[in-house]
Amino acid sequence: MAVSKRESVLWAVYDPEMDRTSYLMGTMHLKSSKAYSYALLAEKYVPLTDRYAGEMNLDAAEQADLHQHFRFLPDQSLSDFYTKRQYKRMSSIFYKVTGTKLSQVENLKPMAISNIIAESFVDVENELALDHHLWNYALKLDKELYGLESVQDQIEILASIPMKYQVTSLKQVLRNVNKYGKSITILGNLYAEGRFHKLYRKSKKSLGSLRLLMLYGRNKNMVNRFVELSADMSLFAAVGAAHLAGKNGMLHLLTDKGFQITPIFE
Repeated sequence: MAVSKRESVLWAVYDPEMDRTSYLMGTMHLKSSKAYSYALLAEKYVPLTDRYAGEMNLDAAEQADLHQHFRFLPDQSLSDFYTKRQYKRMSSIFYKVTGTKLSQVENLKPMAISNIIAESFVDVENELALDHHLWNYALKLDKELYGLESVQDQIEILASIPMKYQVTSLKQVLRNVNKYGKSITILGNLYAEGRFHKLYRKSKKSLGSLRLLMLYGRNKNMVNRFVELSADMSLFAAVGAAHLAGKNGMLHLLTDKGFQITPIFE
């Protein structure tokens, strides 16, 4: 069955064998009003299910202090990977964009620094990122809570991103910081408009050589977990919107497994 081309970030996933409907939603890990464009729509469907799953179990991630894996070991720092001239120039740009001195966060790995830069281009209009908000909403409804990936999966993914790639990527981000900021804004607009196919294509392009690690491999694993969790109860799952589209996307993989996919708009 082909995936519908109609644009939506929320999909009904019907299991014809069990006559049961679950749901898959694409989210953004941001606190902006654009990220919350479909929060009320999600809150309409979460109560209809028995289980809720995020990309990972956020409670388990907090207990495991996942953030430590974004930090260097004590004997390393960000400045070790750049020349003095490069680091000075990067520090100047970073301060102009974020209002924070790079020396204050140089214990963070380049990928985490890039995330800080990205967030500086996004308005913070809500206390929590959308995925965290939906997790808490499901918790209040006393839903069974799960992760489509384990915390260990996340740790292994982070550890697999080559440092050379991170170092080069951060340098390019700061060299073209206005272009980078514009791309972040465009992704937010695409999400608010529900144009997840184009959002996927832009995200895929930005990942470059990390597509297999960050998208395709994870999509396959998360679909397998989705199937497992929805086998005996209805499930509402929320993942980053870039995981939905494409021939290796979660929607296509679910149709390959016999599920019937329908976009939801209201």
